[in-house]
Amino acid sequence: MNRQQQLDQFSLAVHRRAMAAVRREPALRDQARLTLMRWRQQSGATRSDALWDEWEQLLASDVSVLESAALVESEHGQLMRSVSPLGCLVPQSERMALLKQARERAALQ
Repeated sequence: MNRQQQLDQFSLAVHRRAMAAVRREPALRDQARLTLMRWRQQSGATRSDALWDEWEQLLASDVSVLESAALVESEHGQLMRSVSPLGCLVPQSERMALLKQARERAALQ
């Protein structure tokens, strides 16, 4: 497994955790919206704007639609996860544990 595949698997695992949290507590989408809004205010116009627009629409949609988009294993899904506000829903300690797991899986391959 190359480094990019390792990062993709890590990102997918983080998004699985984030979506589990959203399923338990749908109001967490507001936290992701606030993160997205803060990013936009801090960065101004970027190449990520179109993807952030898509995230805004997804965060306003049904949880199942959001989950499908966040977890789809495609090039577009990987791109969306790379600029996703959902990572803020997973505590740093969990993200670090998931990263360690991804590294360990990569070392075994």
